[in-house]
Amino acid sequence: MSVIAFLSYVILTSITPGPSNILMMNEARRFGFIGSWRFNSGILAGFTVLGILSGVFTIGLYKWIPVAEPYFKIAGAVYLLYLAWQVSMSKKAKKDSEDVHSSFLSGFIFQMINFKSILFFLTLMSAFILPFQHSMTAIIVYLTLAIILGWLALLLWSGFGSVFKKLFEKHDKAFRIIMCLLLVYSAISIYL
Repeated sequence: MSVIAFLSYVILTSITPGPSNILMMNEARRFGFIGSWRFNSGILAGFTVLGILSGVFTIGLYKWIPVAEPYFKIAGAVYLLYLAWQVSMSKKAKKDSEDVHSSFLSGFIFQMINFKSILFFLTLMSAFILPFQHSMTAIIVYLTLAIILGWLALLLWSGFGSVFKKLFEKHDKAFRIIMCLLLVYSAISIYL
């Protein structure tokens, strides 16, 4: 396995817009970096658990991944389109929920069903780790590295939302449209 290919895949996939990145940025935009910590820590914990479960699943069912993948794609695309619709709703329609902080559990559950993260880990394991690494220690090291780099990318998006909070509030409608379009793009990119 090429370490450069592995790192390129992990960094580029983690840093590009996806549902978790967008929602963490949006939560930080609403409540600041510290105020969004409950929700964001749920996403980070979910990312870790998802990575571990995907690793175990992939090791155990390595030959069955191509059979299950189309169903994951459909469910993931539908869910991303639903999220895009939610993000695009006008601020007036969401006014009552605007002051409600998202919980750790909602972030955790969201991440556990986040199709981009599921595909990230399944692809990571099936294309970059398992074909080349056969010792459990090496698998754990590479999976841990991917989780840490993923955390850093997620926290970067949250920090971005917090730092540019005032700018995003000033241009709320444009921000929501861009976030909606990024989620739609995420749904479409599942099939590209």
